[in-house]
Amino acid sequence: MIIQKFGWTAATLALFAAAPSSADVAIGLGGGTTGGTAEVQVEVTSWLGLRGNVNYLSFGVDETYDDIDYDADLDFNNAGAFVDLRPLSNSFVITGGAYFGDKQLEGTAMPTGTVEVGNGTFTGAETGTLNLGADADNVAPFAGLGFDTTFQGDGRWGFKILAGAMMSGSPEITLTSTGGTLSDDPDFQAALEEERQNLQDEVDDFELYPVVQVGLTYRF
Repeated sequence: MIIQKFGWTAATLALFAAAPSSADVAIGLGGGTTGGTAEVQVEVTSWLGLRGNVNYLSFGVDETYDDIDYDADLDFNNAGAFVDLRPLSNSFVITGGAYFGDKQLEGTAMPTGTVEVGNGTFTGAETGTLNLGADADNVAPFAGLGFDTTFQGDGRWGFKILAGAMMSGSPEITLTSTGGTLSDDPDFQAALEEERQNLQDEVDDFELYPVVQVGLTYRF
């Protein structure tokens, strides 16, 4: 189901169920560090709004980690639910909520020469294909601020820009080997675990993901 795919939860739907039937509604399209975004906004009062969106970001990257070249894919397929506060009852917005869904990187490396794995040196035939994964938390709280003219004035069209941080937690690293002459060797597995832990140590401090979004909205 599409709801399951984008990670919608009962809490997300409850935000909109709580809005009065007479509230102003707007839709919007935009983009930013979370990829392409489609969203729905509801103005509950002049200082309170509810907002939900879906975000899609997917692209391939070539990355080198610990001197090993990986062909990787980054996927960010999320839904978000937010409360927007307008303390001055104007375009200035303080927003908070959460993103729900996948935030992951998957990569493969097929060394052709010798590479260092952990504290050992191995040939490409011995390592086979190295499979790297990095998964952040499926539920990531968010806080930010910005400007949103959606419900200001009498016009139908609005503009918004938001900036903040998603608290996605440190990515959990996985690293496996397939198809190598030593893929199942206990000593090589120990070296592979040491390599995985080195990568984990490198990303443990990256618990925040910057969020910047710009978009246009249409008010009904």
